[in-house]
Amino acid sequence: MSTGEYAETRADQAAGFQFASLAVLRPYAFGIYVVALVLWTATYGIPVQRELVILWTCGALACASIGRPPREILQLVLDWLPIVAVLWIYDLTRGAADSFGIGIHYHVMIDFDSFIFGGQVPTEWLQDHLYEPGSVTPWDVLFTLTYTSYFIVPFALAGYFWVRDRLAFKRFTRRLVTLALCGLATYIAFPAAPPWLAGEMGLIGEVHRSTGKGWEVLSVGTASLFSKGQASSNLVAAVPSLHTAFVTLVALFLWSRVRRRWLRPLLLLYPLLMGLTLMATGEHYFFDVALGWVYAGAVMAAWGWWERRQEARLPATSLAVERA
Repeated sequence: MSTGEYAETRADQAAGFQFASLAVLRPYAFGIYVVALVLWTATYGIPVQRELVILWTCGALACASIGRPPREILQLVLDWLPIVAVLWIYDLTRGAADSFGIGIHYHVMIDFDSFIFGGQVPTEWLQDHLYEPGSVTPWDVLFTLTYTSYFIVPFALAGYFWVRDRLAFKRFTRRLVTLALCGLATYIAFPAAPPWLAGEMGLIGEVHRSTGKGWEVLSVGTASLFSKGQASSNLVAAVPSLHTAFVTLVALFLWSRVRRRWLRPLLLLYPLLMGLTLMATGEHYFFDVALGWVYAGAVMAAWGWWERRQEARLPATSLAVERA
């Protein structure tokens, strides 16, 4: 090794040591982060908007990155910025998806559900048995928490993968973004009314939109944010149910990563509970939920096929670069 190379190596090692020494600040940074999150939640309610969830997730990742080289911190921005941009575009165009002049569909979902369930729309039956006007039941709390988890779980899981397995992060977020774009395309081509809207029009029995009812006993601030978010969303972006699709994607992506095979079927309880929640609260028909399962399965299968094909064609060094 030449004198110049030796000096350069020593400089890199010194710089690495300097950044590594900052790692002692991580616990304090996490402490400040937790306090800030608690204060935010106490003041404004639990953050349920997608942008806020991603922001808080990236805040935790930034704390975890303290002490790492600057290029790794920059990688945090480069990895998450495209996701934020695509989902922001999704939210923006989703809100305008019902303004393209395509007629709103009301009867397809009702007819499908009635055919499958012997003339009964599941939402009507569930609300007849589980909904109690004027009171908040344990069912309401369970449904509210399950519904809200859609805004948090996928992005928290992406954050976990970003820290632990970069290749898994890339593959999971590819599927997540693809699923969002497929849903958006369907919203534009097939605007559809949810059960609560059909109930207001007299097409089915009275249906109450009760997804936020549990917040009445959990958090007033969140209830207000929740109501505002629902009021500003596209009311006819119902097919497919992306709530169902996203949580099904979570379950399917984690399936092979659960080492104990007998525990894997428990993952399916999440999308099943989400489907029950969406039907019981008047947000979706079974038709929408079933399509969400199909969309998630199709996206998983398509990306899985493409990745296997790429692995077969590319040398091992290319896969190593993707993992980096």
